[in-house]
Amino acid sequence: MIQETIGSFGFHLIGQEDLQRPLRPNVRLYVKSSAMSRAADLAISPQLESSDEIDHFIDDAIAALQSLRGDAKRALSTAQRS
Repeated sequence: MIQETIGSFGFHLIGQEDLQRPLRPNVRLYVKSSAMSRAADLAISPQLESSDEIDHFIDDAIAALQSLRGDAKRALSTAQRS
């Protein structure tokens, strides 16, 4: 298995040699579960088996985060005016 963490994000690559039953290699995307975590340890994706699946998952995540950013800013602005 290959594990890589960059900042607060990472991935785990699982290949044939890591498994009892032969499956296609896949990756799962992770985030750090707390500021104390040394590595990304909380899975945020299913097992992704192709570049297209990775792109689709990341594109959806970016869109959701952009929407969340707008909602959070509006909520904060409204609360500050009250």
